[in-house]
Amino acid sequence: MTKTEKIGQILRTVEIHEKIVNESTEMENDTKSHFLNLSEFIKSCLNDKSKTEKLNSYQINSLKNELLTYWNETISMETEKFWTEVKNEKFNLERKEPLKFALSKNRFRNVEQGIGARKYWNSLKSLASIQHEYSDLEIKKIDQIIFEDEKKRIGILKKCLAKKKIPKSQYLKFGECVAYFGNCGLFEKYLTEKEVTELYTIWENFKS
Repeated sequence: MTKTEKIGQILRTVEIHEKIVNESTEMENDTKSHFLNLSEFIKSCLNDKSKTEKLNSYQINSLKNELLTYWNETISMETEKFWTEVKNEKFNLERKEPLKFALSKNRFRNVEQGIGARKYWNSLKSLASIQHEYSDLEIKKIDQIIFEDEKKRIGILKKCLAKKKIPKSQYLKFGECVAYFGNCGLFEKYLTEKEVTELYTIWENFKS
């Protein structure tokens, strides 16, 4: 692929990126602003011939990777839409696969990916792109990984609730679990309103 072709591919990917960001119902406004500012920066670098002449292959790839970071690290309907549109363009862009990582390790790489999977997997697994990429057995395995992730996290919260304190070694994990249940709207499934309030009190009163 020539330098000109690579730049054209990245600029078209920027258009897809901007379209999905602008239409997003999930991203917060400050997140949208950040991603739109990023795409404007990339366009300013790649649309100016005087600038592109000075860019080497490494610098061009760095711009591409910066653009793709979010779409490579998240699990959501919007992420799947982005990659479907990129694939339809037949672009040679490498996609990292958080779901494949989960299948190989029996866990999600981080709590953000766990949250994305818990929120969107039931919708994602009905998409043609997912059914084409993953076998029925793999889809069922992801179901189980999500179930075990949720089960493990509520176990941590309930243990802290019972002891009325957070062990120092579990402080970061506790915060991740609170974020998980808050973002996924799962507190009511397991805890009373009084218990949730008590959890936050325990968190606020934690002493390192």
